[in-house]
Amino acid sequence: MFEEVLQQSGFWTSCGPFSHIVISSRVRLARNMSSVPFPNRMVFDESHPVRDAIQRFAGESACRDHIAILDLREIDSGEKRFLRERNVITYEIEVSENSLVAIDNVEDYTILVNEEDHFRIQVIRPGLQLMEAYRTADRVDTELNRFVPYAFSEELGYLTACTSNLGTALRVSVLVHLPVITMKNRLSDLIPEEKKSAVEIKGTIGPSSKTLGGLYQLSNRISLGLSEVDIIETVDEVLGRIMATEDALRDELFTLSRLEIEDRIWRSLGILLHARRLTYIESMDHLSNIRLGVIMAVLKNMEVKGINDLMVNIQWAHLQRHYNLLFKSTNECDEFRAEYIRKTLHQYEVQ
Repeated sequence: MFEEVLQQSGFWTSCGPFSHIVISSRVRLARNMSSVPFPNRMVFDESHPVRDAIQRFAGESACRDHIAILDLREIDSGEKRFLRERNVITYEIEVSENSLVAIDNVEDYTILVNEEDHFRIQVIRPGLQLMEAYRTADRVDTELNRFVPYAFSEELGYLTACTSNLGTALRVSVLVHLPVITMKNRLSDLIPEEKKSAVEIKGTIGPSSKTLGGLYQLSNRISLGLSEVDIIETVDEVLGRIMATEDALRDELFTLSRLEIEDRIWRSLGILLHARRLTYIESMDHLSNIRLGVIMAVLKNMEVKGINDLMVNIQWAHLQRHYNLLFKSTNECDEFRAEYIRKTLHQYEVQ
């Protein structure tokens, strides 16, 4: 089963709607089985009803012909890290000793079993496709409910391990590339005061003030008291404001300081084409500049999808898999990362 996952191309790194800013859209529905303790309170013997339910879903549901279950106990730590780097699983499942993941390669969704909740239906789509991703998740949710009696309260909605997920238990998020907003330190201006209780934006390496390669995640903060459509529309409204700001700043920057930004892009390309050792953070910062350069037509004969793929493939477990090695040190990984980037970028006849 793990080898089947490796065959996946990472479709969400493709270019979808508004991919010049939005890299991917993710929808997640949290669900729990009634009368079974939450995973953080569960002893192993109590997990059998949950495991049996997902096995029945995989074997008897309408999705049965194209879904498979991967038991995380059957793969090693490097393979788990690979799946987490590819966003198939989360860090919580990576370190868990009692988790499964159901993977559908046709409808392109996963069900994380015994993460923070018993079941987390996850759908990721390239570009801005929140409603499309939600429709898929909703169909899977309806089918899963045939095999799982959900824990539900008329007053609180779906019951979850974390109170912030009560209600619809829907979490929607978009991964956005905001290189110029980052350069201009304009992140704090992006969310109107009246929306700050409903949505949040975070950097990819911690709080919103810290980012990796100009990448941020915009998501809803609450799911109680709002419908699924309300949540998606709220995130979409704030995202529209963010995209308009980034677009305007890009136009302004290339109008007023074109030589400066072109110099920054070409310097990044020069480093990536010739460096012999690159950390992940440094690589991502330079790839962020390259991605902007491709989108703004500074760099020719390069594709945005190729840069998106590079951002995924230069991670630790992906590099180990590519080179069939177990790195002995961070420096060794940095050396192979630099080599991988050089070879990949040299395939392009950059103009």
